[in-house]
Amino acid sequence: MLPHPNRVKRAMRHVDRVGAGLRAAVRILLLLAWTFLLFVQQLLGLLLRTGDGRHIRCRFYRGALRILGVRMMVRGQFSPRRPLLIASNHVSYLDIFVLGSRIPGVFISKDDVQQWPVIGWIARLQNTIFVSRKPGQARHELNPIVAHLTLGHNVFLFPEGTSTDGRQLLPFKSSLFEAAIQGGAYVQPVALVYRHRHGGPLSLKERALYTWGTDAPFLTHFVKMLLRPGVACEIWVRPEIPPTSPRKTLAQLTQTRIAAPLRHREHLDLLGLQHADSGR
Repeated sequence: MLPHPNRVKRAMRHVDRVGAGLRAAVRILLLLAWTFLLFVQQLLGLLLRTGDGRHIRCRFYRGALRILGVRMMVRGQFSPRRPLLIASNHVSYLDIFVLGSRIPGVFISKDDVQQWPVIGWIARLQNTIFVSRKPGQARHELNPIVAHLTLGHNVFLFPEGTSTDGRQLLPFKSSLFEAAIQGGAYVQPVALVYRHRHGGPLSLKERALYTWGTDAPFLTHFVKMLLRPGVACEIWVRPEIPPTSPRKTLAQLTQTRIAAPLRHREHLDLLGLQHADSGR
């Protein structure tokens, strides 16, 4: 006698939950071990003065993405010019790992990130530049950014000033683009698009598991993400912009270049859905 279909479904859901739990546990252990190993390497590098650890950080991000099941698909190439102010839309804390794995550099982040569990500790370890984004502090906060650029270091900037669910682009804040002008750095626009690990668009439920707003508890969101099989991220590297325009113009040009692949991907997904509907 065959088992009842509902009983089979319940059994399969139980197996899925157990598998997801094991996946999350293994990922946590691997992340801890990988973080410790790279921390020791970076510490030894600083003690022996073999470098500032930028390439070790790239290696850390690449390894962490593999552990988390994040696949990357790169469209375009980063400019060989140095330094670069790399400006990107901001969707998730995964953005830091994705961008940091592709090219060495330091990140700009809001002051309160220092207090976040896990992420704050990693941010401090990675020489992150913390800013308050208060209007009266903008001129003062340019100094460490310009200093890094003057030394030839690439700097990552999220000019929206916050994260979104990836379906829209918020107006770019222009104040920190002044650093590119003062530091003589070309601006490299980058668009990040998160997709299903097999290439299709994320559903709203899946999107919520990988995109993150600062009003959600980080640890709860992080654990839910660990339970999932993984995700893909398209990295659209757009043509660089010379630092010869006023900061507001730089911000507008950067936003236009980042918005283009987001609209293109949205258009292709819509055509795909329409084609699927017409074939039914």
